Amino acid sequence: MLMLDIPVSRAHNVDKAHTPLCGSGCNHTLNSASDTNRPIADFFSKLFDTGDFPARWHCGNWTDFHGWLYILSDVAIWLAYFTIPVLLLRIMIKRKDVAFNGVIYLFLAFVLLCGLTHLIDAVIFWWPAYRLSALLRLATAIVSIIAAYALSRSFPALLGLRSVRELKREIGKRKRTEERLSDSEFLLSEAGRIARVGGWEYDLVTRKYSLSKTVYEILEIPADFDIYQYHPLSYYPDPFRGLLEKAALDAIKTGTKWDIETLAITTNNNSLWVRHIGEPVFNQQGEVVKIRGTLTDIDQYKKHELELSRLLKSTQEKSEQLKKFSYVLSHNIRNHTSNLAALADLAEVDNLDEDNKEVILKSKQVTGTLTKTLDDLAEVIEAQHTSVVEEVVNFESVAAKVLDGLSLAISQANAQISLSFAVPEVRFSTLYLDSVLKHLLSNAIRYRNPARVLNIELKSFLNDTGQTVLECRDNGLGINLNQNGAKLFNLYATFHPSLSARGVGLFLIKAQIESQGGEITVRSKLGEGTVFQALFGEKDVLNP
Repeated sequence: MLMLDIPVSRAHNVDKAHTPLCGSGCNHTLNSASDTNRPIADFFSKLFDTGDFPARWHCGNWTDFHGWLYILSDVAIWLAYFTIPVLLLRIMIKRKDVAFNGVIYLFLAFVLLCGLTHLIDAVIFWWPAYRLSALLRLATAIVSIIAAYALSRSFPALLGLRSVRELKREIGKRKRTEERLSDSEFLLSEAGRIARVGGWEYDLVTRKYSLSKTVYEILEIPADFDIYQYHPLSYYPDPFRGLLEKAALDAIKTGTKWDIETLAITTNNNSLWVRHIGEPVFNQQGEVVKIRGTLTDIDQYKKHELELSRLLKSTQEKSEQLKKFSYVLSHNIRNHTSNLAALADLAEVDNLDEDNKEVILKSKQVTGTLTKTLDDLAEVIEAQHTSVVEEVVNFESVAAKVLDGLSLAISQANAQISLSFAVPEVRFSTLYLDSVLKHLLSNAIRYRNPARVLNIELKSFLNDTGQTVLECRDNGLGINLNQNGAKLFNLYATFHPSLSARGVGLFLIKAQIESQGGEITVRSKLGEGTVFQALFGEKDVLNP
């Protein structure tokens, strides 16, 4: 327990009934009315003068417990009030982004002054500086009022601040978003690595460019390599480098994009094919400020493409040679058969004996059959190698021409033919359409049922997929598709031996239709008739 210069026990032993309010001889009474008119200067001149007041120990009956409880409580409050501003001030110094700085600084001053009032309250027990205490309280009051006003002005903004729970929830959302972005970035990076697609960008303002990791891998550039050591187009030999330079200049000047397949030379001097795609980037004023794009390793696919192109060229050359050979062979054999037929015709069979006569007649028969076969083969070869022009063809006009050519056969068969072209035109070859109609109608006439009048329907329409369909329907003998469907369109395939047929027509029209991207189908029932449908390759853009 601290001891005062004037022992506390002296005040304690005074009879309470005879002790004045502030101790014996203390001038503690209120000033008279005349004292209130003293100048304010007198107050400030005696700011630190304690002669007019006794120490608090001498005012009242203080016990040791009561006095030190008061003193220690005030000192503890002062320490707390002093620590809080120091800690907040450290936060303000380290965190420049703290909001409401002015309000916080006012709050710091208010807390610090409040603490000082408690400190001087404890000191007054020994040093009765009541004037200084009053001035300090006035300063505390002024700062308190200003702080309260500033806080009231900032109150709406403070209410708008998010709570800690909201901030934690937002932080959680941001973390989840960052995790998803990280996962997406990883997947995109892996996709680029696996697909061998990298990205690049060149800034026209800063003259700097950046490459993705996959570009480094494609061009075999070391990770620590200075990419500014060489020109960015130095990896591409001529003439590809010139093409890329022109494409980049056009992008900067006119804003055009480019997509070029080039040969690249890596830093390890390996050559590979790459696909170089680029485009300009514009600012708000419409000026090109960057160019960026992708670099794709297409070496494997390009080499396969070149190999296929080489094989295709070789195949075309061989096909052309085979075509010429087939023409020569067909021509030479037909000449020989014609000569044989002519020689057989010169023979006078009437002057021959029966054995020689039979040999000559059989030779004529074989020669005639061989000639027909060669004629069929020549027709097939010619059909397969004839160059056709795709054009807009009118069904009705072609059908009228074909019907006119078959008018005698139609008249002899007493056939009834109906035409119904819901789709009037199609994009196809006129020559091929003429052949298709001629063979379909000829087959319908040849394989008619003699027990009833032959009815043939020719019509065109659009099917469910938008394709133009040409249909030929008859009520003739029909075909057993279960038995003959697989070989229906084979060369020399015939299904009614009693009738003269060569088995060439269906083979030809199938080849002609499929050569233009179409197909032919058949539905038939023995004894009831047959339906042929020619489906043309593309959707009929003429009749949407």
